[in-house]
Amino acid sequence: MKESLAISTSEPRSIPKTDPDSDESLLIAVGNSQDTAAFNRLFERFAKKIFAMGMKLTRNEQLAQDLVQEAMLMVWQKAPLYDLDRGNAQSWIFTLTRNRCFDMLRKIKRQPSTISADDIWPTDGEADSVFVHEETGSLEVEIAQIERFYSDLPESQQAVVEQIFIYDRTHEEAAKALQIPLGTLKSRLRLGVGKLRQLIGIAS
Repeated sequence: MKESLAISTSEPRSIPKTDPDSDESLLIAVGNSQDTAAFNRLFERFAKKIFAMGMKLTRNEQLAQDLVQEAMLMVWQKAPLYDLDRGNAQSWIFTLTRNRCFDMLRKIKRQPSTISADDIWPTDGEADSVFVHEETGSLEVEIAQIERFYSDLPESQQAVVEQIFIYDRTHEEAAKALQIPLGTLKSRLRLGVGKLRQLIGIAS
């Protein structure tokens, strides 16, 4: 499940002139010159989001707080590796954060390291989500298993699963971010979730 972070081996890049306060500009400033003001801005923007991700994945407030500190420290340390041409800053930071969270769970061998069905199945109350509610609350899936099998999904399904369950976006927000029709997103989400269930041995 670990995606490789975008890495740049080129000379330091100039900060985009169009929006110096964008996440990308701030991250490049941190990478190029260890700009503490830019880092503080990123911390303000992402701390709550990282905490929310930590609570979803660990179900432990202290671990979630630790994740904020460790993930943002990694952002500070790894910012020079960020490549603007290969992805936006939010995706880069969330990928780094998710991978760090899995590392933390493996290190402490926390049991059970689980995500409930509520985290894996969308529950937006729409009519076409009956499939979701049939087993809500009845399943627990080990994070290690999800990490293991996530990369087996087609890229299009990975992108949708990531938008919904990592970025915690609604279907509409995810479809807009991916620039695909809402119906296409829902189809890919069903296929992706079904594939994950199959791969981890949960009966469809």
